[in-house]
Amino acid sequence: MTSKLATPLALGLFGSLVMAHPTGVSAFEPTPPGTDGGCDAFAWPVTRERALFADRGIRHRPTGARLSRIDRAVALTLEPTRSVHFFLPPERKPAQDSYSGDVAFFGVPHPGLYQVTTSGDASIDVFENGMRLKPVVSSEAKGCDGVRKSERFALAPGDLVLVQVSGALEPSIKVAFQEVHAER
Repeated sequence: MTSKLATPLALGLFGSLVMAHPTGVSAFEPTPPGTDGGCDAFAWPVTRERALFADRGIRHRPTGARLSRIDRAVALTLEPTRSVHFFLPPERKPAQDSYSGDVAFFGVPHPGLYQVTTSGDASIDVFENGMRLKPVVSSEAKGCDGVRKSERFALAPGDLVLVQVSGALEPSIKVAFQEVHAER
Protein backbone atom coordinates (compact mmCIF):
# COMPACT_ATOMS: atom_id res chain seq x y z
CA MET A 1 0.00 0.00 0.00
CA THR A 2 1.42 3.36 -0.95
CA SER A 3 1.05 6.47 1.13
CA LYS A 4 -0.61 9.49 -0.43
CA LEU A 5 1.13 12.58 0.87
CA ALA A 6 -0.85 15.78 0.98
CA THR A 7 0.81 18.29 -1.30
CA PRO A 8 0.23 21.85 -0.13
CA LEU A 9 -0.43 24.52 -2.71
CA ALA A 10 1.02 27.98 -2.32
CA LEU A 11 1.38 31.16 -4.29
CA GLY A 12 4.94 31.48 -5.45
CA LEU A 13 6.98 34.32 -6.82
CA PHE A 14 4.93 36.53 -9.17
CA GLY A 15 1.68 35.01 -7.84
CA SER A 16 1.94 31.75 -9.79
CA LEU A 17 0.76 28.58 -8.14
CA VAL A 18 3.52 26.23 -7.05
CA MET A 19 3.54 23.00 -5.12
CA ALA A 20 5.58 22.55 -2.00
CA HIS A 21 6.97 19.05 -1.72
CA PRO A 22 8.56 17.69 1.47
CA THR A 23 11.63 16.44 -0.40
CA GLY A 24 12.13 19.73 -2.22
CA VAL A 25 11.50 18.09 -5.62
CA SER A 26 9.10 20.02 -7.80
CA ALA A 27 5.99 18.30 -9.14
CA PHE A 28 6.71 20.08 -12.42
CA GLU A 29 10.18 18.65 -12.98
CA PRO A 30 10.53 17.09 -16.42
CA THR A 31 10.95 13.37 -16.81
CA PRO A 32 14.49 12.25 -17.67
CA PRO A 33 15.12 12.42 -21.45
CA GLY A 34 14.92 9.22 -23.48
CA THR A 35 12.82 7.27 -20.98
CA ASP A 36 9.41 7.08 -22.65
CA GLY A 37 9.54 7.29 -26.45
CA GLY A 38 8.30 10.68 -27.61
CA CYS A 39 6.51 11.15 -24.30
CA ASP A 40 9.61 12.42 -22.52
CA ALA A 41 8.84 15.82 -24.08
CA PHE A 42 6.04 16.23 -21.50
CA ALA A 43 6.90 18.21 -18.38
CA TRP A 44 5.70 15.27 -16.23
CA PRO A 45 5.18 11.53 -16.70
CA VAL A 46 2.11 10.45 -18.71
CA THR A 47 2.61 6.70 -18.26
CA ARG A 48 -0.68 6.27 -16.36
CA GLU A 49 -2.65 8.13 -19.03
CA ARG A 50 -1.09 6.08 -21.82
CA ALA A 51 -2.13 2.90 -20.00
CA LEU A 52 -5.67 4.22 -19.40
CA PHE A 53 -6.04 5.26 -23.04
CA ALA A 54 -4.73 1.88 -24.31
CA ASP A 55 -7.17 -0.08 -22.10
CA ARG A 56 -9.74 -1.84 -24.31
CA GLY A 57 -12.23 -1.52 -21.44
CA ILE A 58 -12.16 2.29 -21.39
CA ARG A 59 -15.68 3.64 -20.90
CA HIS A 60 -17.25 5.31 -23.92
CA ARG A 61 -19.39 8.32 -23.10
CA PRO A 62 -21.31 10.80 -25.25
CA THR A 63 -20.64 14.51 -25.02
CA GLY A 64 -22.54 15.93 -22.06
CA ALA A 65 -21.84 12.89 -19.87
CA ARG A 66 -21.87 13.40 -16.11
CA LEU A 67 -19.38 11.32 -14.13
CA SER A 68 -19.74 10.54 -10.44
CA ARG A 69 -16.03 10.92 -9.64
CA ILE A 70 -12.90 12.45 -11.09
CA ASP A 71 -10.30 9.66 -11.06
CA ARG A 72 -11.00 8.01 -14.41
CA ALA A 73 -10.63 8.14 -18.16
CA VAL A 74 -13.29 8.09 -20.86
CA ALA A 75 -13.47 7.88 -24.62
CA LEU A 76 -15.63 10.92 -25.30
CA THR A 77 -17.78 11.00 -28.43
CA LEU A 78 -17.69 14.54 -29.77
CA GLU A 79 -20.08 16.43 -32.03
CA PRO A 80 -19.38 18.71 -34.98
CA THR A 81 -18.30 22.04 -33.47
CA ARG A 82 -20.88 24.01 -35.46
CA SER A 83 -23.68 22.15 -33.62
CA VAL A 84 -22.23 22.36 -30.08
CA HIS A 85 -23.74 24.79 -27.57
CA PHE A 86 -20.83 25.64 -25.27
CA PHE A 87 -21.33 26.61 -21.63
CA LEU A 88 -19.02 29.55 -22.47
CA PRO A 89 -17.16 30.02 -25.75
CA PRO A 90 -13.76 28.28 -25.77
CA GLU A 91 -10.71 30.44 -25.04
CA ARG A 92 -9.37 29.48 -28.47
CA LYS A 93 -11.93 29.61 -31.25
CA PRO A 94 -12.18 26.14 -32.82
CA ALA A 95 -12.34 25.55 -36.56
CA GLN A 96 -15.91 25.00 -37.77
CA ASP A 97 -14.98 21.66 -39.36
CA SER A 98 -13.62 20.32 -36.04
CA TYR A 99 -15.30 18.38 -33.22
CA SER A 100 -16.12 19.49 -29.69
CA GLY A 101 -17.95 18.41 -26.55
CA ASP A 102 -17.90 18.31 -22.79
CA VAL A 103 -17.92 16.06 -19.78
CA ALA A 104 -18.64 16.97 -16.16
CA PHE A 105 -18.10 15.48 -12.75
CA PHE A 106 -19.60 16.39 -9.44
CA GLY A 107 -16.82 18.12 -7.53
CA VAL A 108 -13.48 17.01 -6.21
CA PRO A 109 -12.99 15.36 -2.81
CA HIS A 110 -10.50 17.95 -1.54
CA PRO A 111 -8.59 21.00 -2.74
CA GLY A 112 -5.54 20.34 -4.87
CA LEU A 113 -3.97 20.20 -8.27
CA TYR A 114 -5.88 18.12 -10.82
CA GLN A 115 -4.80 17.09 -14.30
CA VAL A 116 -6.80 16.80 -17.52
CA THR A 117 -5.07 14.88 -20.32
CA THR A 118 -6.24 14.28 -23.90
CA SER A 119 -5.24 11.64 -26.43
CA GLY A 120 -5.46 14.04 -29.38
CA ASP A 121 -4.90 17.65 -30.26
CA ALA A 122 -7.72 19.78 -28.81
CA SER A 123 -8.28 22.80 -26.60
CA ILE A 124 -9.22 22.20 -22.98
CA ASP A 125 -11.39 24.63 -20.99
CA VAL A 126 -12.24 23.84 -17.37
CA PHE A 127 -15.02 25.46 -15.35
CA GLU A 128 -15.61 25.04 -11.64
CA ASN A 129 -18.87 26.22 -10.10
CA GLY A 130 -19.57 28.21 -13.28
CA MET A 131 -16.20 30.02 -13.40
CA ARG A 132 -13.56 29.47 -16.10
CA LEU A 133 -10.23 28.36 -14.64
CA LYS A 134 -6.83 29.12 -16.11
CA PRO A 135 -4.44 26.16 -16.20
CA VAL A 136 -1.65 26.34 -13.64
CA VAL A 137 0.64 24.67 -16.17
CA SER A 138 0.27 23.01 -19.58
CA SER A 139 2.38 20.49 -21.44
CA GLU A 140 2.16 19.08 -24.97
CA ALA A 141 4.07 16.54 -27.03
CA LYS A 142 3.40 15.83 -30.68
CA GLY A 143 5.57 12.69 -30.75
CA CYS A 144 3.99 10.86 -27.80
CA ASP A 145 1.98 7.85 -28.96
CA GLY A 146 -1.53 8.07 -27.50
CA VAL A 147 -1.18 11.30 -25.47
CA ARG A 148 -1.11 14.82 -26.91
CA LYS A 149 -1.88 17.39 -24.21
CA SER A 150 -2.00 17.61 -20.43
CA GLU A 151 -3.03 20.58 -18.30
CA ARG A 152 -3.15 21.06 -14.54
CA PHE A 153 -5.78 23.08 -12.67
CA ALA A 154 -6.16 24.12 -9.03
CA LEU A 155 -9.58 22.89 -7.92
CA ALA A 156 -11.48 23.27 -4.67
CA PRO A 157 -14.35 21.11 -3.47
CA GLY A 158 -17.47 22.35 -5.16
CA ASP A 159 -20.61 21.51 -7.00
CA LEU A 160 -19.62 20.83 -10.57
CA VAL A 161 -16.50 20.71 -12.72
CA LEU A 162 -17.09 20.98 -16.46
CA VAL A 163 -14.38 20.08 -18.97
CA GLN A 164 -14.95 21.42 -22.50
CA VAL A 165 -12.90 19.90 -25.29
CA SER A 166 -12.92 21.82 -28.57
CA GLY A 167 -11.20 21.88 -31.93
CA ALA A 168 -10.49 18.13 -32.12
CA LEU A 169 -9.77 16.71 -35.56
CA GLU A 170 -11.59 13.43 -34.90
CA PRO A 171 -15.14 12.76 -33.60
CA SER A 172 -13.79 10.94 -30.53
CA ILE A 173 -11.08 11.75 -28.01
CA LYS A 174 -9.87 10.06 -24.85
CA VAL A 175 -9.79 12.24 -21.74
CA ALA A 176 -8.22 11.34 -18.38
CA PHE A 177 -8.86 13.13 -15.08
CA GLN A 178 -6.78 12.69 -11.96
CA GLU A 179 -5.43 14.37 -8.89
CA VAL A 180 -1.75 15.24 -9.13
CA HIS A 181 0.51 13.65 -6.58
CA ALA A 182 4.18 14.61 -6.36
CA GLU A 183 6.21 12.65 -8.89
CA ARG A 184 9.17 10.72 -7.63
